[in-house]
Amino acid sequence: MIKFFRKIRQNLLAENKFSKYLIYAIGEIILVVIGILIALQINNWNENKKASNSERAILIGLKSEFQNNLITIDSTIQANKNVSQACALLTQIIRSDELEEKTKIVDSLILRMLLVSSFDANTGVTDEILNSGKLELIKSKIIRDRITGWTGKLNDIEEDVEFRFVNYNESLIPFLTEYFPLSNGDIYKKNINGLNEKYINNYKSYSNFKPDYNEINLMKMENVIWHHKHNNDYVISQDYSIRKEILKIIDIVNKELEKK
Repeated sequence: MIKFFRKIRQNLLAENKFSKYLIYAIGEIILVVIGILIALQINNWNENKKASNSERAILIGLKSEFQNNLITIDSTIQANKNVSQACALLTQIIRSDELEEKTKIVDSLILRMLLVSSFDANTGVTDEILNSGKLELIKSKIIRDRITGWTGKLNDIEEDVEFRFVNYNESLIPFLTEYFPLSNGDIYKKNINGLNEKYINNYKSYSNFKPDYNEINLMKMENVIWHHKHNNDYVISQDYSIRKEILKIIDIVNKELEKK
């Protein structure tokens, strides 16, 4: 092809047709420019395609991560609701003056009251996006804003979790260990953490120590339990706030994926 155009130029020059040669030269330049523009357009298309594929992969990763976080937060909320319910039932028993008659129920409720849960978010994908500069690959400003604000929302719930933790270790546990045989809680662990049932059956016996209800300050007991429930309820409230944010992120990511 190059030889063909060169031959045309040589013929025009040989025939002393300079004006035609000039027009031809301009046309050839235009063709070269058009070729370059087409090549650039193809290159840009390829780069945009790569960026779009990368963005889609990121969005799919985000969707999966937040779907897993939704499962985790639902499990956390349910566990903490069980704790608050146990606190409420214990308070009801205290106020009914039936502690001594319902010792076994109290043991079970104390165990449930102690099984608090904290939301442990999976942040592998979001951390990689934020730390590797991939955030700019996401075109949606709404998603970018949600991702950058996600860590801050997780930090917000830590304050209430910390309050509960401090009260748990400095108030609740010291009180219970003084008046109740907490080892009785093992009897009710049959379905907790996958413990071996044979182990449970071999260990299934009550402590020789019995709570002396005449020695227990029931008002203090009620206050300690209420304070634990109070702190736990704040954690639940924050958990629901996080759950709402997770659902929102999943929704906007799904909408963005539908455009791809």
